[in-house]
Amino acid sequence: MGTTSSGTQRWRCTHCGHTFTNPNTAKTSAYRFSVFIDWITGQRPLDAVAAAHNVSRRTLIRWFTYFWFIIVPCKPDPYRVYDQLFIDGTYFHKKCLLVAATSEHVVAWHWCTRETAYDYAKLFDLIAEPLVVTTDGSGGAHKAIKQCWPNAAIQRCLVHVRRDTIKDTTRQPTLTAHKALLRLGNQLTHITTRDQAIDWALRLNRFHDLYGDWLKDRTYRNQVAPEEIPKRIRDNQQWWYTHPRARRAYRRFERLYQQGHLFVWLNPPHRTTTELKTTTNSLEGGVNAQLKHLARAHRGAFDEHQRIIMDWWLYLHTQHHDDPLALAIEQDFGHAGYAHARQAHMRERDQANSPDGRPKVYDTGIDTDFNPSWAIRYGWAGRS
Repeated sequence: MGTTSSGTQRWRCTHCGHTFTNPNTAKTSAYRFSVFIDWITGQRPLDAVAAAHNVSRRTLIRWFTYFWFIIVPCKPDPYRVYDQLFIDGTYFHKKCLLVAATSEHVVAWHWCTRETAYDYAKLFDLIAEPLVVTTDGSGGAHKAIKQCWPNAAIQRCLVHVRRDTIKDTTRQPTLTAHKALLRLGNQLTHITTRDQAIDWALRLNRFHDLYGDWLKDRTYRNQVAPEEIPKRIRDNQQWWYTHPRARRAYRRFERLYQQGHLFVWLNPPHRTTTELKTTTNSLEGGVNAQLKHLARAHRGAFDEHQRIIMDWWLYLHTQHHDDPLALAIEQDFGHAGYAHARQAHMRERDQANSPDGRPKVYDTGIDTDFNPSWAIRYGWAGRS
């Protein structure tokens, strides 16, 4: 039947004579989606990507409109038992991203607002209980591990323990006790054998013998001038420990050693088949730092777009992920998600004026309900 003015093949129905075109947009959508994936997982700005493809920035934005509605799956194998998992949370503006990973790939992730036990439990629900879990010491993570993975051994990140010790003693302490605590913290990251771990525990015990009474020193309110009372002291508090930083550093060492969270890697569970790590460096440097670089490269993106960018990066760094193009084709390149979102928006708009007590959303028209204050007003509103 010939072609249209733009050169597209035109067809005619032999029964009714209707003419139509049957364009194949799959190839075009696949090409545009590959550009989208390259952009969101790379460091180049949108202007540079547009110039590389001989189109304008606005054209790329139009190409990518529906791709933001493609749902990125996070479905790890719920039956696979890992020897060691690393968990940590990192923040992006007002959002918190919890990630569980091995030393080689991402396993699962969960978005929330803070590192709470509830949100860590939501992350753990996706994964089978590992033999060993390594954490930086978040209270929410520790509580969730006890609830969801009661049989998993906890290895505390030794680098974070050392960091916390430096916060309490400073890098160049002047007190002898602080110097001894800093030395214990520095030795933690250099232990390689069980004998060295035993020697470290003996040094910790000797510290208690020398400074145990000193750590118990108290300061009483009636013995100091009001201007010398620390700001952290409550108004009704009559005494406080004189050396809180040293006490906190020592009690941290003591608690972690008694709980068995310092040297799990030297006494691994009998079913482990890989060498255990002592830190969360592989997660913080291999995942969190890369996500920070990605967020910096896409600074200015909407919060929801930023989350989708992170989701795609995480998905592409899981061990056995499907081809992103296959996901896009399955979801009609985002058109299906866009249709669902539009329907949800229409339902919410239709229910905005329902008398169920919910706050109303912003209206799109002028309020026509009677208001007795309607009138033409003159003068300045602030004049008495």
